[in-house]
Amino acid sequence: MQLRHVTIFGLFGLALTKPHHKRTAAEIEADISTFSSDLTSFDDDINAFTGKLAQALALLSSYDTLASAITTTTSEVTSTGDLSSSDSDTIYSAVDSLTSQIVDTLNDAVSQYSTVESSGYASEVCEALSTLGTDVDDLYEALETTIDSSYTANVDTFQSTIDSAFSTTITTYGC
Repeated sequence: MQLRHVTIFGLFGLALTKPHHKRTAAEIEADISTFSSDLTSFDDDINAFTGKLAQALALLSSYDTLASAITTTTSEVTSTGDLSSSDSDTIYSAVDSLTSQIVDTLNDAVSQYSTVESSGYASEVCEALSTLGTDVDDLYEALETTIDSSYTANVDTFQSTIDSAFSTTITTYGC
């Protein structure tokens, strides 16, 4: 019985001493690229939506994939620790492009509102967009704490831009 306790505590102690893997800037950049690719798929599904059930399912499926990518990216950013100035520059460029892409996607969602609403899927899309807004906020807040301080104000500006676009979209959908 005592040997079992010693073994369990020994393994627990070993697990605690194992260094945690910090993510690199390249891994974060790859995650942002995946997020961007999934966002493109989501936007394509938004633009292709004409009200059919199969399209609604495709749209919600691409949203699920996108939500997973955002969660992964946020987790990676959070586990990275402080980024160097050069790594921050690389990440900043990727986030700049991502910000524009998010705003464009939200604008497309607004332009498709009447089609979504008339087909009866407005509440589902509204819920997905609301959750997406929270998840994107979490990502940008994680970036603000990780990226070099010389970029923090710019990331904050990106977040404000996205928040404004989400506000417009969510207001349009009546969430």
